[in-house]
Amino acid sequence: MAAFDIDRILAETMVRHVEYRPEVPSTNDLAISLASANAITFPSLTITDRQTGGRGRGSNRWWATDGALTFSLTLDTQALQLEPRDWPKMSLTTGLAVCEMLEGLIADRRIHLKWPNDVYLEGRKVCGVLVETIAQRPRLIVIGIGINVNNSFAGAPQELLSIATSLTDMTDRSFELTEVLISQLQHIERRIASVVANSEDLAESWRARCMLEGRTLSIDLGTRRLTGVCHGIDDEGALIIQAEGGIERCFAGVVSQIL
Repeated sequence: MAAFDIDRILAETMVRHVEYRPEVPSTNDLAISLASANAITFPSLTITDRQTGGRGRGSNRWWATDGALTFSLTLDTQALQLEPRDWPKMSLTTGLAVCEMLEGLIADRRIHLKWPNDVYLEGRKVCGVLVETIAQRPRLIVIGIGINVNNSFAGAPQELLSIATSLTDMTDRSFELTEVLISQLQHIERRIASVVANSEDLAESWRARCMLEGRTLSIDLGTRRLTGVCHGIDDEGALIIQAEGGIERCFAGVVSQIL
């Protein structure tokens, strides 16, 4: 029996198909496999109670135990009128939707976006986002989201204790996962509409929550490392860095160090 109320999810969100598994290595991998086989309708939700091999950006891995909310949302961008030029905004936009959901769930807490795809609660990572495309079906995108909800970090690897947290650790209470999930999906739907409408509020909202502005950063760009002072996020979702050679706009990369 599913741990989530699938009927409620289908009734109260934009999701048209739910693929539930008690345990999977990666919800993104499963979502990509299902979409590649033309087996489902969209938007599609792939969800699990336990993800054993979640992926982050680059070589990063997502650590999660029972009680985490880990899922993937597969979108038909053409049906939603999401233009390819807007796809690079989706990690940041999804992170913003997570921030807004958390702000409605827990009051008086510091919640920030760490460009391009993480959400921080009181200075510790509480959520990661991974957006991927599907080679066989290029109009689809998969948004993988992992939120630390009821999974306490008391038993986490030592290196994670000071840099990650969960809602239950912060509030000393548990949360109903279906409620959190439905709220999150509704916030994502609203923010997708903001992207489609080219809303000015979108960029203003992610700038207001940027945790890197004013900090000196090192960013791995794949072929090189860029170090400089962050001047926030521009309207297209690029991180603005004042480096020795001048201003650079970063549309992708991994923040490897905050100095």
